[in-house]
Amino acid sequence: MSLDKKYDSSIIDVAQVGSIEDHVIASGYKDFNDKLDIAKYGETKRKLSSRHVSLMIIGQSIGSGLFIGLSSPLMTSGSLSLLTGFIFWAVLVIWVLMQCIGEMCSYLPIKGSFLHFSARFVDPALGFAVTLIYLYASCMFICLEATAFSSTVKFWTGDKYNPGIFITVCLVCYFFFNIYGVNWYGEIEFFSSMLKVLLIVGLMLFALISMCGGNPQHNAYGFQHWKEGGLARAYLVKGSTGKFLGWWNVLIYAAFSCGGPDLLALVSGEMRNPRKNVALASRRAYIRIYLFYFGGIFFMNTLCSSINPTLLAAAVNGSVGAAASPWVIGIKEVGVHGLDSLVNALIMSSVFSCGNAFFYGSTRTAYSAALAGYLPRVFSRCLKNGCPIYCVVLTSLISCLAFLSISNSTAVVFNWFINLATTGLLCAYICMWLSYFKFRRGLKAQGIDINSDSYPYFRATKFIMPLAYFGFFINVIVLIFNGFWIFFPGQFNVANLFTSYFAPVFFICLYVFWKVLKRTKIRTDDEVDLTTGKQEIDDEEVIELEYESNHVRKTGIVFKIWYAIADFCFN
Repeated sequence: MSLDKKYDSSIIDVAQVGSIEDHVIASGYKDFNDKLDIAKYGETKRKLSSRHVSLMIIGQSIGSGLFIGLSSPLMTSGSLSLLTGFIFWAVLVIWVLMQCIGEMCSYLPIKGSFLHFSARFVDPALGFAVTLIYLYASCMFICLEATAFSSTVKFWTGDKYNPGIFITVCLVCYFFFNIYGVNWYGEIEFFSSMLKVLLIVGLMLFALISMCGGNPQHNAYGFQHWKEGGLARAYLVKGSTGKFLGWWNVLIYAAFSCGGPDLLALVSGEMRNPRKNVALASRRAYIRIYLFYFGGIFFMNTLCSSINPTLLAAAVNGSVGAAASPWVIGIKEVGVHGLDSLVNALIMSSVFSCGNAFFYGSTRTAYSAALAGYLPRVFSRCLKNGCPIYCVVLTSLISCLAFLSISNSTAVVFNWFINLATTGLLCAYICMWLSYFKFRRGLKAQGIDINSDSYPYFRATKFIMPLAYFGFFINVIVLIFNGFWIFFPGQFNVANLFTSYFAPVFFICLYVFWKVLKRTKIRTDDEVDLTTGKQEIDDEEVIELEYESNHVRKTGIVFKIWYAIADFCFN
């Protein structure tokens, strides 16, 4: 059966949702009633360019996890375990998932992306569960970054001011930055991400020069700090088992720190020329892996050992922010003073930007939930600039959970949010994997050969399927055993149990609730919906390509230099 004919009747269901002139688009499925009523509620806009997307995807990975959160796994697991754990997760899970997302979203870059893919490809109940669990996870990440933001300010102010002041400033800024059109959000994230890239590159260069003796103490310490605390440290128990548990513990922190696939999927619905730009972002995923995870952690280990007295004291005292950052501690250890304030300022901007990215993700998730009928349709209302205003308000209200850190230890609440956010994100990743498997099977069942030379969209390496199954397996295992340490003697407490396993239990409850309520069924390969909304995107692409071919570039020397740099970096 041909792809074009199979779902002709489900592209526009006039009887259900009105006439085409009313600009109402729906799939027509009774168990997944996604409906975009443009005339009544407006819609989001495609205003993100390739340079916006490139830096946004890179920037989302550089937040509190890379600068602050690494202190805990460094102390418990050792330098080599930290590096290899991050490499394992980034290469075999994140990079592979980016390729899978790239294939799906270059073929069908719809609003809602992987949230709606779960419903249209797999099961509407799965779509409901992943939409709400990702909304929850994004809000937890906002709370986490807002808490980290207040802690970086505390580096200068101490206990003089209530941290709630700085959390308020952070959340209010998120609100106003997301009120403006997505192109303004893209510009803010572009320059913020540029600062983050410059920061991590600057820190790596500093570490390289310092380890070679270019420091005030003229101490060419080389790789001394790598072995001081042990390349692989035993965690919870002694011997080889303890060293394996230490390495496994790193995977949990890597799952928290290494992001990207989710944001790429969400922005695909608001980027210009999405098929080209999604493919570029997917291919560029290795830059983040090599530069930030390999390079950043490698050089951080040269600056600070896992048994550094200042690092251990910061953990005992519950310090967070730059005071607990291995980077800042290592810089001070080699006799450089004053630079820690500059690094703290840059870390603060990185943390703020990362939280802003998740604020955007949360608003678009709520918007997608409204389109699918999981939230009241009123949440799909957009301003003229494309901002889903009620979703911004909803996200702002949920983000107020960050104020929990006022009455509790900031370090404790920070770790709560890490657990809550990471497990929620892992649940969302599982749904992305399942959607991809169904996407591939749906293409085959409906007569589309993705390996054919005539296939026009992004196609990952031919080894992607075995790698995807392995990445999915690792994802599931890490989610199940993310709280393994709780069950060792002396480690158990109710708060840690709740924060480690609330998200997967909540996810299962959501799935069962919607399946019973709506009596949904798992879609067969022939029922995988690969067409609804595709024609509209095809038409947009034709217009965009025609505009690009007719658009005359400015010819001045300054513009020629800028175009050359932009094409190299972003195209």
